[in-house]
Amino acid sequence: MITVRTAIVIASFLSLFGCATQSHSSSDADFSGDYLSGELHAQTLYDILSAELAGKAEDYRYSLEKYLSQSQLTKDPGIAKRAVRIAQHLRDTQALTKAATLWIAADPQEAEPHQLLANILINQGKFSDALPHFNHALKLGQHKVLLLLSSQLKNMSKADLLAYIDLLKDSRISEDMQSNKLLTLGLLFNQLKNHQEALDYFNQALILDPDTPTAVYQKAETLKNLSRFTEALQTLDPLLAKNPKDRQYNALQIQLLFSLNRDSQALQKINSLITLTPEDSALHNYLALTALDFNHLSTSRAIFENQLQKNPDNTTLYFYLGIIAERSNDFNLAIKNYLQVDSGNNLLQAHTRAVSLHTDAADKSKVEKISAELILSNPTAKTTYLLMLADWLKKFKFTSEAIDILSAQLKIEPQNTDLLYARAMYLEPLNFAAAEQDFQKVLEITPDNPIVLNAFGYTLTLHTNRYQEALALIEKALALSPKDPATIDSMGWVLYKLQRFEEAVSYLSKAFALYNDPEVASHLIAALAGMQQYEEAKQLLLKISTSHPDSIFIEQARKFLEK
Repeated sequence: MITVRTAIVIASFLSLFGCATQSHSSSDADFSGDYLSGELHAQTLYDILSAELAGKAEDYRYSLEKYLSQSQLTKDPGIAKRAVRIAQHLRDTQALTKAATLWIAADPQEAEPHQLLANILINQGKFSDALPHFNHALKLGQHKVLLLLSSQLKNMSKADLLAYIDLLKDSRISEDMQSNKLLTLGLLFNQLKNHQEALDYFNQALILDPDTPTAVYQKAETLKNLSRFTEALQTLDPLLAKNPKDRQYNALQIQLLFSLNRDSQALQKINSLITLTPEDSALHNYLALTALDFNHLSTSRAIFENQLQKNPDNTTLYFYLGIIAERSNDFNLAIKNYLQVDSGNNLLQAHTRAVSLHTDAADKSKVEKISAELILSNPTAKTTYLLMLADWLKKFKFTSEAIDILSAQLKIEPQNTDLLYARAMYLEPLNFAAAEQDFQKVLEITPDNPIVLNAFGYTLTLHTNRYQEALALIEKALALSPKDPATIDSMGWVLYKLQRFEEAVSYLSKAFALYNDPEVASHLIAALAGMQQYEEAKQLLLKISTSHPDSIFIEQARKFLEK
């Protein structure tokens, strides 16, 4: 009996002699019979022949389609593996996922498809879905998944990090993988900011393999996070002795020297590295930022200005020069630098800072001119710049003009929810009926917007006695955003308004623990007073009077307590 595995070899051989042509379709011949796992079927041979011929003609899509189809029908690992290779060649993630899944179904003990699926799912941020495949790959000896996981830690939730920690702790893997396992556990704990436990795992990894540079470096980083700077520097020294030009090691050494107040050594090291690496712009920028972090403004400025001379088109550098000028209290220069940023991730932040540095109502015409110029040069960001201008106007009591600007743009973009929401918030203290119309329109367009649901619900408690309606809105917002302190505060406040004081205290205590804010504190004081817990309310009033002596909510809280 000829097996399905053999068919691929036969097809490849026959295709060399032109024994089949791609122009035939499966309907040209009468194929019959049931598919038996591992056994050659006429349709299978035909499809594999046509797939191989298609591959010879570089029609890989057709070839992939046939191999995927036969993988499903025959459940043969050899055909599934072939489909995987073609999908890899085409860089088709969707097809590769399907092919790897079929390969696993055909041969669950094969390590590679589990690793492939784990890789795909981890790269897609589907860490929970990747977990079983990650586990299988580990058990079957594929340690590469550890490296991939380590590269994606910043994208993982706390729950995902804990799940992978539990899996790795319980996993039984070969001796040669133990060091990598311990290293990965250390990285997972570092991501959770549990640095002491991370350090324990790095030390264990180094006992097994003392010369692993990654483990040594991570140990030094972790000691730095624990503020054990001298130990970190001592740990790093052997790495630098072997790799004196390694940018990562040098960067960490400079940070540690600054942290130990050995600033002159750190600055000397920065100057030495810049001299040794005249063309390494990325390193120079990093060194400039490090100097900026430790407030060595002149060193940072000199590096950025030198970089700007070499690459004048890199206007992102002006953002950092703006920060340096701002810290030096040269606000005019800071504004000038910020406004020269015309691209990059810091574009909007730079322009926002430029506007915010105008700190007098008399600067109104300057701010309006800057905003108009920014809109002209960046028309796709018009909404952002209009909101920025409106926010500045409101801050300096030009609220009616801010509303007029938003209203004018809403005539052009009536469905723009950002503009509608901003106008609603500006109208709320002046004309709640008009604000309510905007809130409702935003929720018609985006009914599951937790920010607007919360804002509308909370303002209902301020301007009306429609507390049940407010409760429904806030409950929905809380279901959509359960950890948001502002929404938790709103829930406590509406419960207070409904005289459900015990529940109100529960929510408001949680909100205050998350966000130490005088307004939240004033709400909690009101709820505590409602429960006749006057002593606790007085203590909280004293606390916020000390921490926020100028807050308008202190007097409000005092009135709640007096009532």
